[in-house]
Amino acid sequence: MNASFDSNDSSNHQHETDDEERNLKSILARQLGVEDGNGSLAGRIAIDVGMRIIQGELLPGSDLNSVDLASDFNSSRTPVREALLMLEKQGLVEVPARRRPVVKDYLNVRVDKIYETRALLTGYMSMSICLNWVGDDLDKLWQHVEEMQAASSAGDVNRFFWANVHFGEDATRIADNQFVAETVDSLGLTSLGLRRRSMALPGRMEASTRDHVRLHEAFRARDTSLARALSMGIIRDAYFALSGGKASRWPFD
Repeated sequence: MNASFDSNDSSNHQHETDDEERNLKSILARQLGVEDGNGSLAGRIAIDVGMRIIQGELLPGSDLNSVDLASDFNSSRTPVREALLMLEKQGLVEVPARRRPVVKDYLNVRVDKIYETRALLTGYMSMSICLNWVGDDLDKLWQHVEEMQAASSAGDVNRFFWANVHFGEDATRIADNQFVAETVDSLGLTSLGLRRRSMALPGRMEASTRDHVRLHEAFRARDTSLARALSMGIIRDAYFALSGGKASRWPFD
């Protein structure tokens, strides 16, 4: 019986890992502007290398040898260079002149500016959601909130992270502003590691879940001021937690 239980547990874990990889690949494809799996060779290389960077297989400062990458993908160096330039635009790779490309330390950034920008954008989007939602739009968001609640109760950071990501994606769709969506996407790739790290901190999943419940209520009531304040507060609290108490100011309070 124990062996059977262990096998099922392993199977479930593998299924969750596969889902995570598919989610990450989909996000990368969208933000790189390429088709997931069926696009150009340069796009497929960019997705593969980008996933290896975000998942920690390629560490900051690691050389990216275009000859080796071309060999890995059985291609010429041209699509490899195109792929690395795509990743450079997203802040994952540095391609200096006359030097070998390297993995950029995408966590070595002005974290305060990233979070301030995210707060402004999500505040605007939350107001738009209050004005735009129709029919059962909010039901999908509530499903993600329930998933956050379950993940928080189980102490499952990975599950919580993806529920949070999917909440943001559906919220962006309801807000219905393509320019803001693209800007959020560009920040999302840079800050993906930061977001996951902040959610793993003690008490963060519980606090974030409570705030998302209140945010959903504000959406339902079409309370634009409250929704804006709550969504910006969620970003602020994540930033303060991530700073480990070192942050002393927040410009929007």
